[in-house]
Amino acid sequence: MSALGGILNFESKPVERHELAALEHGLAPHGPDNSGESLRGCVGMTYRAFHTTKESWNESQPLVSRQGQILCWDGRLDNRDDLIRILRAEIVGNHTDVAIVMAAYRRWGPTFLAQLIGDFALSLWDENTRILLLGRDHAGSRPLFYHIDRNKIIWSSDLGPLVDLEGIELTPDDKYVARFLSHSLTLDLTPYKLIHAVVPGHSVAVQNDHLRTHRFWRPNPSFKIRYKTDSEYEEHFRHLFREAVRCRMRSDGPIWASLSGGLDSSAIVCVADEVLKSGEAQTIKVETVSYVYDQSTSSDERNFISCVEQKRGRLGHHVRESECPLLTEFPDASEIFYPDGGDCFNTRYKALAEAMSADRARVLLTGHGGDEMLSGGGIGDPYPELGDLIFQRRPLKLHRALCNWSEALKKPYSKLFWQSGIVPLLPTNLRRLLDKRPYRKLPVWFDKEFVRRFRLKEANLSFDDTFGFTLPSERGQVIWYLFAVQLISRTQYRQRSFIEVAHPYLHRPLVEFFHAIPHDQKIRPTETRSLMRRALRETLPEKIFNRRTKRGPDEAYLRAIAREWTQIEKLFLDARVGAYGYIDVKNLMMAFERARHGCQDSTLLAAISLELWLRALECRVSKPKKIAATELSVSSAAAIPQLVA
Repeated sequence: MSALGGILNFESKPVERHELAALEHGLAPHGPDNSGESLRGCVGMTYRAFHTTKESWNESQPLVSRQGQILCWDGRLDNRDDLIRILRAEIVGNHTDVAIVMAAYRRWGPTFLAQLIGDFALSLWDENTRILLLGRDHAGSRPLFYHIDRNKIIWSSDLGPLVDLEGIELTPDDKYVARFLSHSLTLDLTPYKLIHAVVPGHSVAVQNDHLRTHRFWRPNPSFKIRYKTDSEYEEHFRHLFREAVRCRMRSDGPIWASLSGGLDSSAIVCVADEVLKSGEAQTIKVETVSYVYDQSTSSDERNFISCVEQKRGRLGHHVRESECPLLTEFPDASEIFYPDGGDCFNTRYKALAEAMSADRARVLLTGHGGDEMLSGGGIGDPYPELGDLIFQRRPLKLHRALCNWSEALKKPYSKLFWQSGIVPLLPTNLRRLLDKRPYRKLPVWFDKEFVRRFRLKEANLSFDDTFGFTLPSERGQVIWYLFAVQLISRTQYRQRSFIEVAHPYLHRPLVEFFHAIPHDQKIRPTETRSLMRRALRETLPEKIFNRRTKRGPDEAYLRAIAREWTQIEKLFLDARVGAYGYIDVKNLMMAFERARHGCQDSTLLAAISLELWLRALECRVSKPKKIAATELSVSSAAAIPQLVA
């Protein structure tokens, strides 16, 4: 991922070079290859390159057109061949992604973003219309943030340069914290009140001091795909999934892929091998990397990881729990810009970055989004199908479905009808009282006043926008898609390493396909991931194909809490999460005590990451702005207790 940023002054006040230089300095760690800037009156843009394709080495950014448009592009264009055919006359001699995107803007104007398929964030200034456009792809795989006041707007692909700039007050956004703790959607928020995120699938247009947002892409509830046979759905899925993987293998260096032993990651690796063997990939090789819980038996997936490695004919890279233990080391305060559970896995990220760097690999494929997209709104949950049939008033089909699900789940017919048919369709307040499923409950260590003020009990049960879909299964698919987007848009790897992460399951044509097909293609009473299993039966190893459950990392979490108990106590001695009124620290420590003795509670990692961020924030606020990055990392490291094995 490359880095971009810029400043637009209102009322035509010229941008000072030192202001742009300060922004560029903050972006420098994310763009080691080369840099560029454009300073033209009231607007200035800066760019730091992180090249991953052979075409990107020929780019010169910011790109300035003959008509006065300035474009900074951080992305990978997946439909470049189609766009080249359409825009042939406008891009003679320059087929870089950024040139194609500029030509698309010249052809279609502000609606051009809908024509772009791929992972991207961009900023574009049009001198003729005096409009600044900020845009982000449908899944938010590349970040983009901005701060606006009555004098100017400053934007950046990273939070760091914004929070370290002079004049931006760093006040925590309690609403963001509430959403973070309750795992609700936070696509438009950042942890800072005065810094905003460009929402995935949206553009932000700024003219003078007026800002407006526009959604340029959404799942279309009117678009339906209906075939006569299962095999037609399977063939369509195979084509789109293969294309999703192939596009992300466009790299001038080795590609690495996460391999957990589950269906999602295994499918990506096996299809990537097929693409590589066919000669369709730009990359020269695909390597796998697996996180191995060699000290936690119930979390250890090596039996399944080895199945894929045997099919490939070679071992992958293993990052072992014993070598990179959880909770033993946290990032420096200067590296923490938002609360992120990934901070608890700091040694793991370092090991991955070092191994990929040694192989000269810059792109990592992950299976993120697979659970959400392929499960059709529920993992083994009958509600989407039952809800549809109730909504459509089809009693006979509802009866047959209840019989099938009752037999598959070994649950009484009447209980299933009530819990998975009726209750999810009730108004939010009634659902809160009647829905007793464990994942609906908030941790007891949330501050009660904080829960009341932000209505966190209701936050887990309601969603503001489901794009006009009406059937419960369709709305469920949208909600799970948005959760996948939230996970992707945090871009956890960006702050920690020179790694560009790509997510095949969030490929836009594949996402549109998932929203358009019937729910019973995705999940059936006796078969989770039905479509995927059927479509890839010849691709996946038999042991992977037949597995129905996956081991989680819970044992490893509990072991880490027990091992690092003394340091965790020190971390929360003067707990900032309590001082800010977010968490009841007494109840939190009781929950840690229970986890220390084996009672599962994986939500505790969120409390640790929130505490780390608040301490980093207070340290940052107490220091003068514009401190050099090297000074900041040394002076602030002591603000966060380091957990050392």
